[in-house]
Parts: sequence; C-alpha cells; structure tokens
Amino acid sequence: MCKKGENIFKRKDGRWEARYIKEKDLNGNNKYGYIYGKTYIEAKEKRKEILLNIEKQTKKLEKYKDTFQFFTEKWLNSIKYMVKKSTYAHYYIITKNHIIPKLGSLKINILSSDIIENYFNQMYENGRVNNNKGLSEKSIRDIMVILKQILTYANLNIPFKLPKSKTKEISILNKQEQKALENISIIQNTSYSIGILISLYTGIRIGELCALKWKDIDLKKKVITINKTIVRIKDVENENKTIVIIDNPKTENAKREIPINKFLYNYIKELEEKDKEKYFLTASYKYMEPRTYYNRFKKILETVCKKKYGFHTLRHTFATRCIEIGMDPKTLSEILGHSDIKITLSLYVHPNNNLKNKYIQKLNFLIN
Repeated sequence: MCKKGENIFKRKDGRWEARYIKEKDLNGNNKYGYIYGKTYIEAKEKRKEILLNIEKQTKKLEKYKDTFQFFTEKWLNSIKYMVKKSTYAHYYIITKNHIIPKLGSLKINILSSDIIENYFNQMYENGRVNNNKGLSEKSIRDIMVILKQILTYANLNIPFKLPKSKTKEISILNKQEQKALENISIIQNTSYSIGILISLYTGIRIGELCALKWKDIDLKKKVITINKTIVRIKDVENENKTIVIIDNPKTENAKREIPINKFLYNYIKELEEKDKEKYFLTASYKYMEPRTYYNRFKKILETVCKKKYGFHTLRHTFATRCIEIGMDPKTLSEILGHSDIKITLSLYVHPNNNLKNKYIQKLNFLIN
C-alpha cells in the first residue's frame, strides 16, 4: 500500500517505510534513505524531521560549497552510520581539530600536492622544534589516511608524500621486571592482578580485558574468546565530554580465540564464577572502564618497578617473548588480532643481539 507521490509504504511485517532523498552523489544522482514507523503518521513525521535536518545541514554547507570544508563535512556525514562509533568519533575529532582549521577554508580548485605536503611538513617540524611535544608520527599518519579518504570522496586525484618516519622502538618489560610483576600479581591473587597475567600470557588489549565476561572464558577447551572491547570516546554531540561504549574489537581479525596455557589456567580457575554473564575484572554485572583499570595496574606496577610503563607494554612484552621462543609471525599475528601480518613483522620481528648470536651459533659449516 502506498500513498501516491509520498513514497510511504506499508511493509509485510506491518511497519510503515518512508523513503527520502538523503543526498546527491558527485554525478548528481539521488542517494536514498529509509525510515520506519509503527503507523503511517509516525513514519511521515520521522521523515519530516530528518528532511528538516538535511535542509539545515545543506544550507550550512552552501556557505562554503567550493571549499575543502564542504567536502570534509559531507564525507563525515556519508560515513557516520557505516563505521563503528569509536571510529567515527576518531575521524570527527581529527577533521575538526586538524584538517578543517588548516585546509578547510581553501577553495577546492587550488588544493595541490605542494599545499598538502607543506601542511604535513609543518606538523613534523612543529614536533621537532618543540622537542617532540607536537603530534606523534602515528597521529600525523592517521590524519594522512583520513585526508586521502576525503580526497577520494571528493573525486580529487592529488598525490602527496610524507616525510620519512623514524622506526619507533617498542617498550617491553625485561625478564626481571616481568618476573617481579608476575609474582606480585600471583601474591595479590585478585581479578585485577590476574588480569595482568592474562595480558602477559595472551597479549589482549586493555579494552578487550575490561570487556571480558566469564562466558568468554572456556576452561574446558582452555580458550579465551575476544569479541568485545570497551573504549572511551569523544562525544561528538558535546565535544567537552567523553562517553564509554562497548563495541566490537578494532577489526574483524581482532575477533579471535586465544589458547590458555597451563600456567595461566590455574590462576583463572581459582577465580571462576558460576554466573557467566559477570565481567571477569569486577566479578559483577558492571564493567570496569579502561581508565580505572589502568590506574589499578599502575599501583600494582609501582610496587615492583621504578620505571613507568603503559598497559600496552604487556602486549608488546607478550609478543616479544613469543618471537624469542620461536613462534612464527603468522601465528602470532592471529593471536594478537592484527589485521595484517606486516604489522606484526614491523613491530616485533627484530631479534636482539643475543637471539642473533644464538641462531648464528647453530650454523654447522660443511668445511672440515
């Protein structure tokens, strides 16, 4: 059933569906959106509200339709419901804080490779002049990736190069520090301290650990399933605030099963909860957010180590130990949940001098 000319239909499931023009693509073709309601009136009112918002947004964008800001904000609108909330918040903050302030006012027809390369060179130079207090190389490369996506969306072919980046050494615990941290974690024998052991022996991220429920730990099969993460993100509706969300892991590869070794199994088993819906760290139905758990981790670490480490150091330490015992990079990449084995290779497959010497000494020369 359809009201003629209104594009409002009654579906087989009993709901009403209202169709509307969401935007036009770069070739002038219509892109449609759909809204649903329990009644014809509800669907119509919902569509009316959306169309009013689109009209307001269109009028706002018309003020600078020939500028790079126009395409940047259109791109943001186009991907808002296609990516994870945390990803969108990350893109939103980068465009608002770094791309629009510097490039947004430029007319699209004057944007060039030289302008973009100069933009990135200034960011790198600012970090050098201010003793690396500017943006990190990772942040600059995140900006680059987003900028390329916007240029593609705007159908602009503007190639550009970044200055060569330096390889950043990862931070890991030495074996004495790791042993001391493991010992204090075992002595305390709380879910918070055993959480440290879990990260040291599985390499899971802090957000994944905070989202871990007992139903994700199969003690019979001796595997931990990672399918959720907890992150704190910027509230794009109120940029002065942040919100905590439970979301899917970083990538599809990050959804994974990790074996539990015999050493770790015993300490997890001691804490086992009957109610599998409870969170591991809190032993309750309320999660602990990463920022809170990180502060608990710091207090435990301070009792055995003078040096300051981030929680991610545990993941780096796990990966480094795996390489040291001879685990192949492909297996390690799957355990870590990396989207590409190249990430594993670039971060961790850099044997130290002791390992190099160990393998060299294994060579047997054929000459007698």
